[in-house]
This record gives sequence, structure tokens and C-alpha cells, in this order.
Amino acid sequence: MKIMPVVIICLMTLMTSVGHAAELLISPVNIDIPPGEKSALLTLQNNSNKTIKIQVRVRPWDWDNEINQPRNVVVSPSSLNIQPGKQQVVRVVNVGPVSTLDREQLYRVILDEIPDLEQPAEKGLVLRVRYALPLFIGGPDLSTSRINDFEKLKSIWQQFISYRYDAETRQLVFNNRATGHARISKVKLIDAEGRESAIFAGLLGYVLANSESAFAVAALPLTEEMKLYAEVNGITLEIPADGR
Repeated sequence: MKIMPVVIICLMTLMTSVGHAAELLISPVNIDIPPGEKSALLTLQNNSNKTIKIQVRVRPWDWDNEINQPRNVVVSPSSLNIQPGKQQVVRVVNVGPVSTLDREQLYRVILDEIPDLEQPAEKGLVLRVRYALPLFIGGPDLSTSRINDFEKLKSIWQQFISYRYDAETRQLVFNNRATGHARISKVKLIDAEGRESAIFAGLLGYVLANSESAFAVAALPLTEEMKLYAEVNGITLEIPADGR
């Protein structure tokens, strides 16, 4: 039996609970430990007819090897055998200093689905599936998961986020001047007559604090009359263009 390379499913690009072939349901797919709190819960549900073995680890946001293991974040349990139709809960714990509003820490929670080598596999191949979930610890309250006043949240983001479109490279570039990340999704254009044109229906990606990120999109027929809207951390707002 041949084990194929890891197939990575990056859940940071999804908005709702998802699973590989609808067998493993994961919730939430965006893990948040607010300032002053020490932990968050991650629920894994097995909807298949066989036991799923999962190994859970934490890595830095930009990890590039398996050795770089943060010491201030742990998970428990780190190894799970989830029976068919059952669910298990993983606790993600910040064992470092108490998080604060003025410093956002970024990690990824890595779930490796361990293949059962005793089970027959089609054509002798076994896929190793890896799920990567974003983990945010501390930082400012800039999302609907922390703030119920949506108008206040919209006002904040209208000050701190903007965009520009590079027609030559067909890239939509978002500039985030806030001290916390921006999760960009449901991007669309609205013309002067109120007609909408979807640019990206799901989660486009993340723009980290005080940085900018570029995303490849289809050619955009931008005019001065058109306005760009997106959902930022759960709130829909008009994104101002750079220089306007």
C-alpha cells in the first residue's frame, strides 16, 4: 500500500464548518481566544462509518517546518480516535502571558488525519489529509464575534481598510491599517444603478495587522461610479479606494 503526500485543506479560506468528503466536521474554523481569556474549544465530529484518527498540533502562522513548535500554546488532547457518529472536543490553551488588546498573536492549528493502514484502500493508495485552521489570541475587538454593535464595527473598519486594483496583474490589494487582522469575504461591486457584480462569493483571505495583501481576481470593470463592498470580520461595508 502506498501512502500519498499530504493533501492540505486550508480551512482559513472557508467560512463555515467543513469536512473532508463531509466525513469530519470541524467547528469553529476560525479559532479565537479573546484578551484576558486562556482557551478556546474546537469540536470535531465524525460523520463517517469508520474511526477517524486525528493528530492536533499548533504552528506559527508562517511555519515552514515541522520542528518550529510554539511553547506558549498547547492542545488537549493532541491525539484522538473519533468513533463513527461521535464527536470530541479539543481545548486550545494559551499557557503564555495573558493576552491583551494591543497585541494580536497568530498561529495555525494543524489537524492531521492519520490513515488506517489496516483498512483496504482503493488501488492501494492512501491520502493523508491535513486541515489548517487560523488561531488568533488577543488583539483588538474588531469582529462580530466580539462586538455586538455592528454600526460601531463598520465605522471602525471604514477608517482602517482600503483597496486598490492593479489592472496589469489583475490583483485586488487590501491595505489594513488596524492593529488586528481583517478577514475579507463576499467581495462585490455595485454600480450607480445598484446593480451588483460578485467578485468572490466566499472567503477571499486574510490581511494581517498593519499590512497589505494582494489577491488574484478576474478582470474588474472598475469606474469612478462603482463601489466595492466586502464583508470584513463579519460586517458588510463599502471599502474605500486608496487615494479617494
